[in-house]
Amino acid sequence: MKTILLHVQADPAVAKRVETALAIARAVDAHLEVLHVTSEDAAAVFQSFGGIDPDRSAERAFDAGEDALEAAVKKELSNEDIQWDYQRVTGSTAGSIVAKAALADLVLAGRLPRNGDSKSAAITVLGDVLMNSASPVFLRGDERDCFDPKGPCVIGWDGSFEVANAVRGGIDLIRQASQVHVVRVTEDGEEVPAGLYPVTDVLEYLSRNGVKAEYTRIAEVDGKVSKTLIDFAEDKGAEMLVVGGYGRSRLGEKLFGGTTHALLKACPIGLMVAH
Repeated sequence: MKTILLHVQADPAVAKRVETALAIARAVDAHLEVLHVTSEDAAAVFQSFGGIDPDRSAERAFDAGEDALEAAVKKELSNEDIQWDYQRVTGSTAGSIVAKAALADLVLAGRLPRNGDSKSAAITVLGDVLMNSASPVFLRGDERDCFDPKGPCVIGWDGSFEVANAVRGGIDLIRQASQVHVVRVTEDGEEVPAGLYPVTDVLEYLSRNGVKAEYTRIAEVDGKVSKTLIDFAEDKGAEMLVVGGYGRSRLGEKLFGGTTHALLKACPIGLMVAH
């Protein structure tokens, strides 16, 4: 893991997201690529509806906010001992992240909306990035001020291609953890079909990469895999939860609820997910 892509935008958690990216970059000795996307939708508002901003004061205020964000992030990074670069573009937020992620090993994003956007818009961007990027996506925990890569890690294993992809793509970060727990959630905690990959496959893969992991099978809590995984992870004092994303229809998850959608919306600890 030598290149980490960090998406920055004007939201309340951007400073903590930068701190998280720095912690990961130091842990795995990676280069940090910062991507600042000015949404083309925001730019179009001022260009297409000039009548609502005749003196361009709103446009100037918006531009000043974007400039202030760039200056603040660059100032923070200039005091650090890692290699980094900063790119500012105008375009589709999800499309710009996906394009840049093609040559990144990890994408670090946020679940909070950009100032002025809705919560659903932020989750839509995350879903688009996850569905269209080959790189794992990392989200800082909602209830943690900082992320410790050396803390325990929990892998939510269901034998799917998606979680196997998350483990493979994130192995350098998983390797930093002091403890690694592989957990399988089933309806009553009973043995179930292995899926594409039996748990022995991931335990062997981890072992070959220098990671000693413990395996646990547990029962679903209140019919929700996401709650079960979070409860288990918090009981273990985990800093990071690793899962596969959108193993079934993304629309189906949105309409009927699903593990990926629930974790993208909220997770108290760091989340690494891949599709």
